[in-house]
Amino acid sequence: MAPSRADASVLAWLLEPQEPSIRYLASRDLVHPRPGPAALAGLRAEIPSRGWAAAILSRQRERTWWETKETCYWPKMRGTYWSLAVLSDLGMTREDDRMANAVEHMLRIHLAPDGGFSPFGRPKPSHFCSTGIMVRLLLRLGYGDDPRTWGGIRWLLDAQLEDGGWDCHCPPESTLDAWEAMAAFAAIPAKQRTAEIRQAIRRGAGFYLEHGLLHEGAPYLPWTQLHYPWHYRYDFLVGLDFLAALGYGRDSRTKEPLALLESKRKGGRRWRLERAIGNLRLEPPGKPSKMITFLALRVLDRVQP
Repeated sequence: MAPSRADASVLAWLLEPQEPSIRYLASRDLVHPRPGPAALAGLRAEIPSRGWAAAILSRQRERTWWETKETCYWPKMRGTYWSLAVLSDLGMTREDDRMANAVEHMLRIHLAPDGGFSPFGRPKPSHFCSTGIMVRLLLRLGYGDDPRTWGGIRWLLDAQLEDGGWDCHCPPESTLDAWEAMAAFAAIPAKQRTAEIRQAIRRGAGFYLEHGLLHEGAPYLPWTQLHYPWHYRYDFLVGLDFLAALGYGRDSRTKEPLALLESKRKGGRRWRLERAIGNLRLEPPGKPSKMITFLALRVLDRVQP
């Protein structure tokens, strides 16, 4: 088992059993040759038993909700919606009834008649960032065949602006900060992407590449800082992650953000968490981060010739 972009010592660090979510993700996406389905299923089954996922699950109430039962969006970056998003990143799926219960609870309260996600509950209007995150977490949790997921995808397609970008403010003006649709599209298996989705991806990739993933108005420091959980905040690794997943990581216009990513690899060939958002923090800022290192190595692995 030899990764193409990770030192052996870094891979061994990511594969340590203490954090089963990263162990599973690194085995799935960084180890070559990739372990077989049975081996990956065994690793995935360990995710809720200890570490980050277990800590989040320990705060769940009635095997269904976090923080408050009346809403899943509030409190921001702590409630059910946000917890589901992080757990979907960690490799959890609907096969765990705690995930399925929480998803049904969330959709019952927040799925709007137009197919999007309303932070304030139905029948309030849907919101772009929230809908993008909802679609992505549903796809990752195993709801790819659910019509409610595809209703959200339809909503994101209709929200795309003339220049290929998106926005979550009024009046609409495309911004790099409105990245959630591209990340959601990246979570759709390639064989399930319709011609309309592929066209939206091409247009969206063109928007991000035109801006070099970093340049929009005055320089904005947070876009250059590696953070997790992502929630609805953008940085250049967020952009590299979905572009590389969608097949655009080798475009010459990614040269600057890729160089910036390489420049941030510190002692021990690892990356640090530079910023943490909200209360669902998995690792301390300023320290070598397994999540950031995994995400960075996955990008580099996908863009290598």
